Amino acid sequence: MRFLRNILLALLAGIVGCAELRENLPTPVLSGPQVHPDGWLDTESTSFHGEAVRALQWDMTTCRSCHGGLYDGGTVDVSCRTCHDQSAGPEHCTTCHGESNPAPPRGLYDEESNMQVAVGAHQVHFRGANCSWCHNVPAGVYVPGHVDSPPPAEVVISGWLSRADTSVSTSPPSYDYQDNRCSNSFCHGNWTVRVDESAFPGLFTDSVMVGSNYSPLWTGGSDEIACGTCHGLPPTGHLTYQLSECGACHDMIVGANGEILDGTKHINGRINVFGIERDF
Repeated sequence: MRFLRNILLALLAGIVGCAELRENLPTPVLSGPQVHPDGWLDTESTSFHGEAVRALQWDMTTCRSCHGGLYDGGTVDVSCRTCHDQSAGPEHCTTCHGESNPAPPRGLYDEESNMQVAVGAHQVHFRGANCSWCHNVPAGVYVPGHVDSPPPAEVVISGWLSRADTSVSTSPPSYDYQDNRCSNSFCHGNWTVRVDESAFPGLFTDSVMVGSNYSPLWTGGSDEIACGTCHGLPPTGHLTYQLSECGACHDMIVGANGEILDGTKHINGRINVFGIERDF
């Protein structure tokens, strides 16, 4: 009997001990495994997911394995599109650069100054224009030539507006990474207007009118687009007029002080004179 009593006492002690252990177990932080570190959604945290994506050269493909191919929930039923509500979700252009539009300020490394190459004259060019008018625009984040190599970006000047007319120079439009200048672009004066193709031959002093084919400094600020840099005042080959007289022919485009009144008709790949619009 004493032997059985000792066994029963030992069992009771074990049961009480186990109960005490269970009561002292730490409360789990999450009901499931914590995949991301604390601060993953905090923009001020060093663990913010934007920093992690940047460290991976903006490769977000691993996110799809949990959040779904469209980032709309996936196996974890957590949608990235709650915050990334643009058309392509996290893969929209403004996720990595730009803000209200894809053009910086806010470069890939949070650059904000137009003296920085990643920003430069982006916003000035974006007014009334489209990115593809000047350079290649990738069809998606992971197409060749986009995020498959470290910065700087591969700037291929191929848009229709940059190449509207390249008669002055046989070289195609290009961007030089060493001196940060664009060259041979229609936008900055690489154009020719021929008298034998013009409806207004009386305005010519030569067989052609030509722009200055200027190579602006990308980070040079407003001085790089001062009136008279991309073409003469008036252009070479044009009858001489005062700046205040330009609006007489280019009505509703140029003001009395030479200011541009309608940017949609200035550097638009067309000639606008006396209300007539035609190609170069």
